[in-house]
Amino acid sequence: MKNHILQNGLLGGLVVVLYFALLYGIGREVFTHTGLQWASMVLYLFFMYRAAHADDVQHGTEREFRHQVRAPFAVFILINLAYWLFYYGLHLADVELVRLELLVQKESIEAQLSRGTGDPQGASQLRQRLAELSKALENPVQPLGPVLTRFGMGAIGGFVLAAFIVLARRATR
Repeated sequence: MKNHILQNGLLGGLVVVLYFALLYGIGREVFTHTGLQWASMVLYLFFMYRAAHADDVQHGTEREFRHQVRAPFAVFILINLAYWLFYYGLHLADVELVRLELLVQKESIEAQLSRGTGDPQGASQLRQRLAELSKALENPVQPLGPVLTRFGMGAIGGFVLAAFIVLARRATR
């Protein structure tokens, strides 16, 4: 495959999906572990860096920032798309995983309320969210809307990572 963006994006997506499949295979609690979720960013960064390097080799390093950021950002989008497709499919197949994640959210909010928020309006919002979670626990399903929202929000972070990679590469020349 000669297209470095597709090559790194698809390979990165495969590696990230395999990483999360391994975590899920170990156990639901491991899959939902926040630290292990964020650790996958190392894989994203690796493939994004590879794409940026290949893009600089192919097109030169003396280009505008907007041209240099395209390759690592596109790789992020491809990897993230693979992750969210896997995530959504897994949550459709395993309702207990959805239930576990809802319980973790509920316990976190209950802990916040017991510590006190210091803000009556904030406490009211937390109690409202707690009621929503309790209702969702009665019939746990993974709706598509929040997944799409998180995918979109992730794109902002992906652009920041791509920009960081380009700026770091420029600084080390």
